[in-house]
Amino acid sequence: MKKKNIAILLLLPYIISLLGVITVNITFKTFENDISHIEWSYSDVEIFKIGNARYRLEAQGVNAYNYPLAEGNNLVWTVVNDDGAENPHAEIVEENGVWYLVPISEGSVTIVCSNEKGNISRRTTGIIYLNSVIVVKTAIQSSQNNVDSMIYYGEYDFQDGKRVQASVQLEIMCVPSSIEETLYLSEQTSNIALDLETDSIRILSPGAASFTLTGGTEEMGNVTSFTYSFEVVDEGVNVYTYDDLLNCTNRSKKGEIVVLRKSFESLQNAYSMSNGSVVVQNGEPVKKANNVELFGTYDVKTGKYSFADEVYTFETTYNQSYIQQWNEFVKKNSDYREISNQLYAGLHVQKDFYGNGYTLNLHNLTYPSDGYDATDPDTGDIYTIPALASDDLFRGPLPFYTLGDPNGMPLITAYGQDNVGMYVEGDDILVNDVNLKNCDFGNRFANLDTTGTVMEIYGDGVEIRNSVLQNGKNVLRAFSSMDTVIDNCLLQNARNFLITTGCNEYIPIDGSKTFTFTDENGNTVTTTLDEYLIKDGSGDKTLENYLTGSYSDIALMKAALESIQDALNSSGTLDYGGSLTVNDTLFYRSGIASIALESFFNGPFLYMASPSLIGELFSLLIEEGSAKSLVPLTPTEVSGVSYPVSVEVCGSTKFYDYKSAEDMDLSALIDENISTIVQNLVNSMSDTEQTVNITIDDIFPLKSMLYKDAVKNGNAYTHEGTTYVNIPVAYYGGGLNLSTVSMENMDDAETLDDEMSVEWVDSYLSRQTSTSDLIDYMQSAMQKTVTVVTGVEPFRFVCTKGNGYLYKQTPSVSELRENNKR
Repeated sequence: MKKKNIAILLLLPYIISLLGVITVNITFKTFENDISHIEWSYSDVEIFKIGNARYRLEAQGVNAYNYPLAEGNNLVWTVVNDDGAENPHAEIVEENGVWYLVPISEGSVTIVCSNEKGNISRRTTGIIYLNSVIVVKTAIQSSQNNVDSMIYYGEYDFQDGKRVQASVQLEIMCVPSSIEETLYLSEQTSNIALDLETDSIRILSPGAASFTLTGGTEEMGNVTSFTYSFEVVDEGVNVYTYDDLLNCTNRSKKGEIVVLRKSFESLQNAYSMSNGSVVVQNGEPVKKANNVELFGTYDVKTGKYSFADEVYTFETTYNQSYIQQWNEFVKKNSDYREISNQLYAGLHVQKDFYGNGYTLNLHNLTYPSDGYDATDPDTGDIYTIPALASDDLFRGPLPFYTLGDPNGMPLITAYGQDNVGMYVEGDDILVNDVNLKNCDFGNRFANLDTTGTVMEIYGDGVEIRNSVLQNGKNVLRAFSSMDTVIDNCLLQNARNFLITTGCNEYIPIDGSKTFTFTDENGNTVTTTLDEYLIKDGSGDKTLENYLTGSYSDIALMKAALESIQDALNSSGTLDYGGSLTVNDTLFYRSGIASIALESFFNGPFLYMASPSLIGELFSLLIEEGSAKSLVPLTPTEVSGVSYPVSVEVCGSTKFYDYKSAEDMDLSALIDENISTIVQNLVNSMSDTEQTVNITIDDIFPLKSMLYKDAVKNGNAYTHEGTTYVNIPVAYYGGGLNLSTVSMENMDDAETLDDEMSVEWVDSYLSRQTSTSDLIDYMQSAMQKTVTVVTGVEPFRFVCTKGNGYLYKQTPSVSELRENNKR
């Protein structure tokens, strides 16, 4: 290696010494919000009399945290017939921003209030009558937000922690009231018993259930009836309280079939608040509605939760070789702290889960409970930046690999498995019609860094249907799970990916196998992988020359890198370790791509710490003010070759996921502090006040390459001078990725383009650098350092064509409801 290259790389100790004075860069990229929900005073069934001209409709869109609202959040109203009648039973009119319902003919209608975008809505049933009407509704209000038109009840309730036969309290109203005297049960299925004395239903057995009440007389001139229908879930348990929820999930060894009968919300959404504090009457918090409970156990006096005693804890199912090696090292080196291989789940679901459209919002468990104000240097706006408190349980994903101290400020970390909101574990489980969100995260995707995965699936034959999943670092994760089905769902707001799928199992690398390798000069050598990569071996020297730019022929150096990667990939197989079908599902707003097919990073440094130059230099680095090494351990044999998965995308699945290069953020995919360190070094050495902004995109410039290739291939859409790309699918590169995606049976398949490869290593090899330009040289060296960790296989993407299809459009929950009726 040339002496000048050694001199530049040996600047690293000085660079790392700046760790003691570094200030962390904050991402201020924000976006305008949508309303979180709609509040109104309408019950499940409302009555409207013909001839009373019109009824004013009133509702309020809630912007709980007062972030700037995006366009399309004004409320609009619609009405449709329930019985399929051609002529409308009612119509909606709007005058000067005021909405009215006008009754026209007798019948039942669905009244929907939504934002203009249609992704937030609420609905109620309207009975249009002329002379008389009977109305039956439950005492506890429905969610008024369900996608599945069927309402479900469990066969059992929990009472004193034990299952008892379920009962449901009703509210019965008659107009005129004289009908009540003549009211009788005209029809009833055999699996329920209606008691008109107590206005309650006793559930006897599972299956389709209904009853019809009839009242009035011909002499009175107003005979009328009302039929109430629902489904009783076999072995299902109705969940009305947080204790019920825990008893059916985290506290149950085998789990119970859950039927939600209330929402479980954040503190802000569950209770009435005044000046940031819970309103208390008679020692109890005041609930906002009778169909909402708090997710969590909250002590009003201390302001604390007891999640540590309530969550489900499980050992990571992902590759934990690095974690094990680090903890073994710590046993002999007391200056460092162990890292856990344990993860938390807000809910552990082991059997079917019927949501009835109710919301599960795990905000107070998943979201950082501390924070501080910071000023955007470009705009001067002040933002509250969430920060973890010492007792917060959700603290971000476990490391798959870390270079440096994982409990300090490591140079680079590739992530493994994360904490999860709902952990669905087991085979043949159905999750139906649940609105699941990990948090209310504000207007920065960066706020989602530590909030975990919204839902994780670990089992075969699991189906997620008619559900809305939102607001997490990743929204849905399915690993080592065969025959998973995502049907008629909306997935939205992910820091990284809306779906990430892959396999926990992998094939270890066999270093004793013999391969023919090519070096940077075109020479070949036949030997084992271990011998080739051993310190000062031919492969070790080739990789060292790659890092330092000591090669003259780009094609030969690429061939040399590929020969090493081929050996690392040689155990790859087409035996699938997971399969996933996505049908009639809507994708909205990811930080990177909608669907990711993950595979292990698998570079020579993960396998054998090659090139050894990296370890030699980093071993010299001492943390400022102590004798602790900043890179005290260089683990080996961390990775391998992932088993592939197969994905089929079909039906009316749509991707509303356009983003500019500025919107895409890779910093949560690979966490690194090198760019910040180098930036601080350069700024400290500069003679001018001008600072240099170095980010993850400078040492992992995948984004810029992707957008450049997308423009070249016609996959980019330009609007008002900004270039946007919509990326339905991303295949992890670095290591071997043999996973497959089929999209031929998607209704809008013609909107997608062919798969595109981003050949990042080609760009690195062709970059001409000089030691006279410190920044450029350091960036080049660090880019190449990332590739010897990850591997050199290209990342691949499926993008939409560049015609702007669905640009500026948003998914509508009404589309899911229409799909459910088919």
